[in-house]
Amino acid sequence: MIRSVGSDYPFTYQSVAAPADDVNFRIMPALILVASMSFNVVLAFVNGHVMGVPTALVIGAQASLTAAAFGLALLAWKPQMEPSLVLIVILGLFAVFRGLFMAQPDPKLLSDVATIPIFMMLGMAFDQRGLGRAVLALHTIVFVVFLVEVLAPHVYSDLLQIQDYYIKTRGNKLDQFYNTNSELFISATRPDARLFSFVDWPRSSSIFLEPVSLGNYCSIIVVFACSCFSRLGWPSVAYLIITSGAMLVGCDGRLATATCVLIIIVCAIAPLLPSRSAVLYLPVTVAFVFALVIGAGLKSGTDDFPGRLAYTVELLQSYDVSEYLGLSNELIGKAMDAGVAYLITTQSLPGLLLIWAYIGWGGREDTPEQVRFTHGLSLYLALSMMVSYSFLSIKTGALLWFIQGALQSTSARWETGRFADQDERQILTAREKSLWA
Repeated sequence: MIRSVGSDYPFTYQSVAAPADDVNFRIMPALILVASMSFNVVLAFVNGHVMGVPTALVIGAQASLTAAAFGLALLAWKPQMEPSLVLIVILGLFAVFRGLFMAQPDPKLLSDVATIPIFMMLGMAFDQRGLGRAVLALHTIVFVVFLVEVLAPHVYSDLLQIQDYYIKTRGNKLDQFYNTNSELFISATRPDARLFSFVDWPRSSSIFLEPVSLGNYCSIIVVFACSCFSRLGWPSVAYLIITSGAMLVGCDGRLATATCVLIIIVCAIAPLLPSRSAVLYLPVTVAFVFALVIGAGLKSGTDDFPGRLAYTVELLQSYDVSEYLGLSNELIGKAMDAGVAYLITTQSLPGLLLIWAYIGWGGREDTPEQVRFTHGLSLYLALSMMVSYSFLSIKTGALLWFIQGALQSTSARWETGRFADQDERQILTAREKSLWA
């Protein structure tokens, strides 16, 4: 049920969502979110203790959860979902065209990017007043599993048998794993060159099964905590930041740690920045990386940040017209270590620009929360795209876009000094309270 606030105010104030009458729209979106983030850990347990899990079951589980998210969002349709639906249609049409042109349809290429608007819509379907509680509950689950992994690593590895799960479901080979005697993920071994190499335990993964996703998750939580501190309260913010810091040390996420520091800075100044300026993060980051790599003469081949940046630049320089049009499969495998290149290869350069405009330019900026979160997520994505395509994983992407969607459904709030003066905020306070009475 939507109760509209009048349009006689000189700034955007679209609607106030009343509590959902149907329990499905208060609980089900959050349950689908949790399932989307954790189905791999469940399947890993099943694979190790119940039955062998085929790749088709993993694909089917993700497809079913994505379809459930889309279906539930449609049942709770709101006009603000229209841009997301338009993007889904455009991405779908391009996927069909690409599949026919290449004579090699690949549904994964569509599912990689469809997660963005679908979980954005699911977040819009959720009662955003419960967002803080939902994220705190989910974070506690992630942190408890992390503690089990750190304090009882043999229990964690015996329960999940991650190595065997990835060999059976992802086609990995045993010799790809850094430690073939461990049941942990390929990169769970902590080399001496890592940022937190002084820690004497394997890189942690929690429910995500692999360390990179745990680092991405921590970045998302830091964005949320720095954006929504007013709704969370400082004890909850401290809990999220401190536990995320512990998990960053645990997963030894170099880029994730640097990203979190920059997110804190950006979220502090975001409300002071020009409107819609979040769209600049990706082009500015790409330009800076090109200038850095070329100017400093960086070369690829090393598994560190400079080497990864150089790899991305060298790969993009090797692209021809077919890659920029998204009509070549030749470099897909190589592009997995360069997210921006992967999106161009699979969605085309115009497709990447459309997706980025949807992310950085298409959202509402009626509240400080919306402004901070959009800037924070844009920074996180821009940095992640330089070294990996892991940001597209449903394990963490579902949470990112769910939060963004829930915040996008928030009405213009009276504390937004950027859009309302004191008298207007007082009017809105009284009027919004009367709607909920």
